[in-house]
This record gives sequence, C-alpha cells and structure tokens, in this order.
Amino acid sequence: MRATDAERAFLHELHAIKRDPLGKRIIHFAVSLAPAGEDLKLRMDGATRFIQKSFEKAQNFKLFTAGNRDLFVTYANLPLAEVVLICNKVEKLFMGDAVLSVRNAYNEFGFFKICDAVKELDRVVAAVKAITGRGGAQDDEGGQQPMKPELLAVLIERLRNADMRNCIESQSIYLAGDSSHSVEFVEFTLSADKIQRNFLPGIQITSNPWLFHALREELDRAALKAMVREVQEYSHKSFSANLGINTILSKDFAEFLVRAPEGLASRFVIEVHKTDLIQNSALIPAVRKVTGEAKIKLCIDGVEWRDFELLNFEKLRPDYVKIIWNNDLLEATPAELSSFVKAVQGFGAGTKAILSHCDNPKAFPLIRPMGIRLVQGRLADQFYKSGVAL
Repeated sequence: MRATDAERAFLHELHAIKRDPLGKRIIHFAVSLAPAGEDLKLRMDGATRFIQKSFEKAQNFKLFTAGNRDLFVTYANLPLAEVVLICNKVEKLFMGDAVLSVRNAYNEFGFFKICDAVKELDRVVAAVKAITGRGGAQDDEGGQQPMKPELLAVLIERLRNADMRNCIESQSIYLAGDSSHSVEFVEFTLSADKIQRNFLPGIQITSNPWLFHALREELDRAALKAMVREVQEYSHKSFSANLGINTILSKDFAEFLVRAPEGLASRFVIEVHKTDLIQNSALIPAVRKVTGEAKIKLCIDGVEWRDFELLNFEKLRPDYVKIIWNNDLLEATPAELSSFVKAVQGFGAGTKAILSHCDNPKAFPLIRPMGIRLVQGRLADQFYKSGVAL
C-alpha cells in the first residue's frame, strides 16, 4: 500500500519533531476503529473544524488525515487538561455511547492516544507505518527490524547475564548558588539505544509498545544491578533512578536494598513518573512506607507547570518535584504565574522543586525569584562545566 500525500507529510513532520521534540505532543484519533455510518463524512468534517478551532491557541499545530481516516494532531503549549477535554469531545462525536472493544495501534483500548514527543515519538512512527503498510521486516529507519515476541525472552536473558554499566547514561541536578554551583544528585538512566546496539543490533526494541512495556520491570532490575556497581565508583554523594511503582514494591527491590553497600540507600533518590502515580494512586501509602523505612528520598518526575491546577502533592510529601521546562511559561499571564508560584512555594520545607529539560537561558532569571534553585538540562551542564553563573 502506497502512502498518501497526507501520510507522507505527517511522517515528514514527525522527522522534524524528532530533531526538536521538547514540549511537543502528538494525538492519534483512531477513527478507523469507530462504528461505521452513512454520516461518517459529516462527522469527519465536523471533527476537523472542531479540532482546528480548539487548537487555535496552540503553537506548532498541524492536523493530518491518514488514508484509513485516522486523525493525527501535532501541537505544543496547550494545557493537558484542556487537550483531554477536546479529545473526549472528538471521541463522543465518533463513538457516541459506544465503547471501543478492540485495541488501538498502541495496544490500548482507547479511541485517542496523547503522546509525548520526547518519550513516545517512535510509537507514533510505528503506528503510521503500520497504517501505510510499511510496518514489515524493514520497518524503521536504517533498516532496523521491529521487535517481536520471540525476541523478548532472548533480550531478557541477555540483560540478566550482562554488565549493564556501559548502557548507563547520567545527568546531574545542580544547585544554583549566587556565586558557585554544586551537584544535588546525579540521575542514572538506561539508554534504550545502547541496549539495542549491545544486545539486539538491528532490532528496534521500542517499536512494539506492548513488548517494551513488558520489558519495563526487567529494565528496572537491570538498572538496580548496574547502579550497585556504578555508584561505588562515583564521587557524587547522591544519585537517582526512575523506577516503576511495581518495581519499588517488589521482592527484587527489597533484595536490592539488602545487597546494597552500607550507606547506599541513604544516597538514593527514587524518581517516579506522575503518570505511574496517578494510575496507581492507591499504592502511594505503600510506596511511602518503603521509602520511609529505607530512608530513601522520593522525586516525582514528568510534572508540567500547569499540572498544579489538578495535582496536589501534599499527601505524597515527596522530597523533590521535577517540573519540565516549557517556553510557554515565559508568556504566562500574571494570574497563571501567581498560581504556579503559590503551588511551588506551598510544597513545604521538605520538598524541593527541580526545573528539568531546561535549555532556554531566559528560564534562569525567571525561576530564581520563585525559589527554584535546582536545575537539570544540557544548558545547565554547559554552565556548570564552564563556571558561568546560572
């Protein structure tokens, strides 16, 4: 099946987003899975007009229609809560009161999927190529083959028996002082690209969202194993790793704490993504019990500045909250800024805010009056190494 002009244009747009994904999102409306009807064309026209009107305030907005009638939206700088309301209205237009009974391209029972371009761009590319009939043996760029179920066991076995330290990447969180800077802690992550090159060359391990999700807990275990070795050789006093809630409450994590060198737990910061917390909110007391007994610090990752309109961290009492920098904060109204500052200053003495993914020099003079002194990002790395004041 040949790609349509719109599909080719969308793939071209995705490649452009890949070069600068920060702050951008993609929405996939699975119109092809909705109940068929004689008025489908009218609904398509109505949805197109509604989406265009609703995203007038967004930056980098574009709308694409695939050959199977699926709709794709790319945009930046629009509150997630507002976007979800828009998506719900589009779903109502096509689905009515019906419930989707088949899985979408992301192996989920959902009419729409909102993807963060930083973390999920590959999933969108795979979905588009599946629609265009180009999702075969040479699905990804560079002739890479897609991940298959039979390869999952192979990869897991290789991960369990390997030294993963060469797959670890690190980035520091800096405390910006008036005249000098120091390192608050170092974030360690396992690089999917490095795992792919070392253990399954030629296979795109993120091409199948379901299989990659199934691999998540195994990757967490591999990260813990690698960090026990890596951190002992590291000079910084504290370090972090992004773990799933299921991993934190698992037997493997309890055994990790027992095997860890003396004093290691007290230097450990667990980063949990906000989505994981929302989906597993009932497990928050159990997570807090584990971190409290082990004297481990807790960091909430993936928070956006507008999220404070909906999220309250008082019950969780985290040690850190990572707020993703977004350029739309520079254009926030006085009321929006006041609300954001009030939320940050209301964290309490035990919680510190971190500005992450920050590569805009205009961010630093903006956040200092707010009391945000911890920063992370490529620009912060450059400033720290060069001795330039933040």
